[in-house]
Amino acid sequence: MKSFLVVIAVVIICTTSLGVFYDRLEQRFLPKTSGLLVLDLPGDFQVEKNYPSYQGPHPRMLERPQETFPFPIALNETGPMEPLFAGDNQYPFICDTEHSELGQPLVDNHLGQGIEVFALNENGKKTKEVVGYSKDCSLPTRIQYYKRDDVDDGFIKVEDINTLENENQQIIRIETGTINRYIYMLAIPVNKQDTPEVFNASKWNQKLIYRFKGGVGVGRKQGNINIDKILYEHEAQLQQGYAIAFSTGTQTSNHYDIWLSEDTALRVKRQFESRYGQALYTIGIGGSGGAIQQYLLAQNHPGIIDGAIPLYSYPDMVTQVSYALDCELMEYYFDEISSQKKWQTWENRRLIEGSNALQDFKNRYGNLQGIAAMMNGDFTKMPDGASECTNGWRGPAQLINNPKFFAGYFEVDPDVFAKIDWSHWGNLFHIYGSDASGVGRRFWGNEGVQYGLQSLLDGKLSVYEFLNVNRHIGSWKSPGEMQNERFWHISGDDSLKNLSLWSEQNMTHEGKKQLAPRTAGDKAAADAAYQSGLVFLGLAELPIIDLRHYLDEQLDMHHSMASFISRKRIENAKGNSDHQLIWMMEKDNTLSRKELIRSLPIDDALRVLDQWIFNIKANPEKTLAENRPQSASDRCYDKDHKIIDESQGTWDGLWNNKVAGPCQQRFPHYAQSRYVAGESIYGDTLVCDKQSVAQAIEAGVYGRVDIKPFQSQLEQIFPHGVCRYPQEANEKVSRLLQEIQP
Repeated sequence: MKSFLVVIAVVIICTTSLGVFYDRLEQRFLPKTSGLLVLDLPGDFQVEKNYPSYQGPHPRMLERPQETFPFPIALNETGPMEPLFAGDNQYPFICDTEHSELGQPLVDNHLGQGIEVFALNENGKKTKEVVGYSKDCSLPTRIQYYKRDDVDDGFIKVEDINTLENENQQIIRIETGTINRYIYMLAIPVNKQDTPEVFNASKWNQKLIYRFKGGVGVGRKQGNINIDKILYEHEAQLQQGYAIAFSTGTQTSNHYDIWLSEDTALRVKRQFESRYGQALYTIGIGGSGGAIQQYLLAQNHPGIIDGAIPLYSYPDMVTQVSYALDCELMEYYFDEISSQKKWQTWENRRLIEGSNALQDFKNRYGNLQGIAAMMNGDFTKMPDGASECTNGWRGPAQLINNPKFFAGYFEVDPDVFAKIDWSHWGNLFHIYGSDASGVGRRFWGNEGVQYGLQSLLDGKLSVYEFLNVNRHIGSWKSPGEMQNERFWHISGDDSLKNLSLWSEQNMTHEGKKQLAPRTAGDKAAADAAYQSGLVFLGLAELPIIDLRHYLDEQLDMHHSMASFISRKRIENAKGNSDHQLIWMMEKDNTLSRKELIRSLPIDDALRVLDQWIFNIKANPEKTLAENRPQSASDRCYDKDHKIIDESQGTWDGLWNNKVAGPCQQRFPHYAQSRYVAGESIYGDTLVCDKQSVAQAIEAGVYGRVDIKPFQSQLEQIFPHGVCRYPQEANEKVSRLLQEIQP
């Protein structure tokens, strides 16, 4: 009877937990096969071995080539497939035109390369007859029309706008096609007089919003668009007359190549302007990776957008990787290695992780973890708390780091799959470089990182605890040594018993009681990240409203400290941050995910930016700060859109060593593991410079803590020395800033 009850309990837990696990990884019970399988690679495909790391000029200093494609793309024709300056196309490339409800891609070869394209019957349905193959996933440019659905909360397609009886009906002209192989979409309000061939501009206010989107992607994927969702999210702006531009090539769930994002955004804008006319200005809007693109594009190519509304922002992606890849190392230490009960109180994990952790909070993957343990006879693994690491970075971190893991494995022929480095490092090998086997070079490393150092200095961590965590935390194996993840059939594993949420099979531990070695980051890859414009240096000379819901208490990966890190970098680069506003809002927890962006005060932000940009146009001789409208202030909102405070200094706090202001008190930020390990607030160090333990003691790194009796233990843990973190911006950043703005 007891065993029967255990089985019933496991089934119930499975039912309540699996959907959440798959939702986070965007894999809701996906099948293990696909009707859109990439069958083969182009005949000239080869793995790039010993590819050099990028050493060229920073993109801010580069002149882009003249456009070679004759925009606009004609109706029923295809856009450019090769980028203008962002490098060669990568293969395989997973097509998503059908997932976007835009039909099959066009045939581009008969050699079995890419996916199969099928003949259609008289009803427009696919038959089993293969008429060719598509490796580049192109679509013809076409026009469709959508209207506001008066019944359901959304938009629906209209076959013939002339049949609409309501003269005041909101009509949206939708143009779709492919540029640089990615699906683009242009949405613009029109009236019934509009035709696909002749655009009627009477409803357009001559202003353009470029929508950037986020996610974590590692390339080789076209990505899909959801027209109805974008229209729903921007309904208010469309009603005001704004046009919307978007491309899956400027969505980071598909890739994090900022050169390709820039190349694609420029061409999408060229398509818009050559068909519809020059906009008065372009404002960027987008969250997470969509915010990163705005910060980096404003830095690398000034003028691509005239104002920015980064939502749920980070300054860039690569400097988040340092602490994101620390996460599972720390969680594995707390959960599996350490016998100290201290770490079973989840709030104590902040002493090492820096980010928030909460007792009795739903651990997004906890039930699944517990079920797998039960199947192996261990009934003690149900976690009773969670952290930003477990609920935010678990899954995305492995996707970034592991060459052998890709959640869309079932969309690629196994022989093709085995030839590819599926990590972020492999996707950007043309920037980071590759080794002798063709695996991308990795700048991440934790050699010399003293986890929990600040907590030791604050007296919240004993010397024993400090030494123990640093002795056993370990590191990630080199990319070439890694095995596939054990994420059940998300990683192609049929057995739930093999599940490992920590990925300990790819860690450097040699037994739970042994000293776990650290790995060093590749310095050439790190230098290339700075040099190629992947790091936000603080250069962004345009009006910015950094906007987010406050999510720190929900253990969301989009922590609020990121906004202040961006501000510090801007202040370091420009001397002030008067052109960057920070707005934060209390989240209404009754909202659905679909309603999240619409609930933000985006219209307030647009009104401020509209006035600011027109001030700049009218007074180009004035500075950004001098053109700043009176309404342009830092602020925080409650969930009902009421401003809580907008006084000067409202965001003062730990990040600028001042007494917390009213908004900071309402929405306090946390930190990250590298900050607690001694890194500066700028958070811009990819590979730290090191000093010997003796030098660190002499320099006062350990403050009033008498660490001298433990020097030999520290030297054993850190045989190559400990990180020497200056409290100013990284030296590489400072050199680049001097080159760019001498």
